[in-house]
Amino acid sequence: MKAATVLYKVKIIDEEIVLENGLKHSKTAVIEKWKNNHQLASRKFGAPDLEEIYKKIEKKEEINLDFCYLKDFSLSDYRLKHNLSETEEIEILSFSAANAFFDSIFGTDFSYSHFVGDPPSFAYATFDQGNINFGHCRCKTSFNFNRSEFHVDELSFRFAEFEGAEIRFSSSLLDCENILFVNTNFVDGKVSFRQTDFEYSNVNFQYARFDKADLSFDKAIFKGDHIDFRKVEFGDGRKVFRRVDFGDGNVNFNEAEFKEAKINFRNARFGEGYNTLENVDFGPNHVQFDGLVCREGYLSFKGSVCKTISFVDSRLYGHCDFRIKKGQLLDFSHSIFKDILDFQAGEEEVDLQTLKIEGVKNLGKIFISWENNNVYKLLTSQKGTSLESKAKQFNLLKVSYNSNGEYAYEDKAYVAFKLFEMKHNYVKSSRKNFIGKIRGSLVYAFHWLVFYKAGLFATAPLRVFISMLAVITFFASIYIILPHFANADILSSVGGNEGLSMVQKSFYHSAITFFTIGYGDFYPSGHIRWISSVEGWAGVFLMSYFTVAFVRKILR
Repeated sequence: MKAATVLYKVKIIDEEIVLENGLKHSKTAVIEKWKNNHQLASRKFGAPDLEEIYKKIEKKEEINLDFCYLKDFSLSDYRLKHNLSETEEIEILSFSAANAFFDSIFGTDFSYSHFVGDPPSFAYATFDQGNINFGHCRCKTSFNFNRSEFHVDELSFRFAEFEGAEIRFSSSLLDCENILFVNTNFVDGKVSFRQTDFEYSNVNFQYARFDKADLSFDKAIFKGDHIDFRKVEFGDGRKVFRRVDFGDGNVNFNEAEFKEAKINFRNARFGEGYNTLENVDFGPNHVQFDGLVCREGYLSFKGSVCKTISFVDSRLYGHCDFRIKKGQLLDFSHSIFKDILDFQAGEEEVDLQTLKIEGVKNLGKIFISWENNNVYKLLTSQKGTSLESKAKQFNLLKVSYNSNGEYAYEDKAYVAFKLFEMKHNYVKSSRKNFIGKIRGSLVYAFHWLVFYKAGLFATAPLRVFISMLAVITFFASIYIILPHFANADILSSVGGNEGLSMVQKSFYHSAITFFTIGYGDFYPSGHIRWISSVEGWAGVFLMSYFTVAFVRKILR
């Protein structure tokens, strides 16, 4: 939507004017710039006759229109007057219209032009009213639109071709209804929209090709409803969208292809619209989205292919879909999530090797399948992160799974969290003196056997129950073997063995000791007394451990 806040008033007077470049014109154009009923500026321009310009084109003479006012310039009219076909290419030699003013209700037309000679310049030029058409134009030298202003309905470069040139729109103001670079071919050179203000224009680069050209939208501002980069072939070279403000419109990069391009979206801002980078091929290079801000809109990378994408220190406040088709690494370190973050593999194929969520603050919900996404591998395959960091990342997912009601996944994340926390504490204690290392090793061994192996940190009651049976069997085996080597026995307090063999007595004594029943019909003698005391303690501990694990399952 065109802002339409600037109004120009033009008056032609029969007065000779000598321009800053020394050229003389018999007529003068006085142009006043108004905004909100206030006059901002008044300036004089040369007012050359269009027929004189057309004659120079016909004779292939150099054309200098700097500081000139052009009314209804049109190569279509030129073709019509010379009986040329609508698509016949017009060669324009060393064209310059710096600081010029183009005005036309019907449109300014440079279609099917071929700029040759010195690089054409429209720097600081102003285009007012109608449509501006550079469709199918060709240029193999630099093309300069720096600091130009467009207050028109439509600006079109459809099917234009620029080869070996610098195309510069830096610091320009594009106040249009529609801006079309559809099927435009930028073969190589440099293309700059740095600090360009696209105002409320709908911008369309669909099917454009940049091949080896370096492209920069650094600090560009978009406010339009539709920003379209669908199926753009970005090719090689540097592609910079750093600090771009995409506004609150719908931004579409679907099916774009970057090949060997070096891609930079650092500190870019997406607004409240529908922002999609789906089925994009980001190529084999690292992609930077560090410092990205996505407001309450929708952001999607679904189905895209990448090597590594970095979202370090980003602010993701809306619904974000990161179900990429294939990638080595997604790095969200030190970012903030406030809504839904979706990695969930299942209906969508997600082949991600590594995920980093170090230092993340999650104020929303993270959806990721422990099995289908292979979360344990995603986090443990990180390079350069500490055991403590991995533990905190698993704990972050554990909390998220709990809030999502995914309790089976919560248990798995909790086990991983405690396991890496345990390893971190062991490594930390091992850095101390020799006694500290010994103590750390003993503590680690105890935690590993009792808390991890015996019951997966109270998340698996069946495993605790099996551990209880194993402990009963273990002590019963000791009771069977020990009397053959030491003063040890299990005696009956009522006389005789009541028909029980040594194996039966050992298992019976082990069970009543473990469960602290204490019938008193059999009691330990000799060294078995001390072993029975240890079993009694183990029984109390494991029964409590089982109760915690069982109740935890039941309550959820």
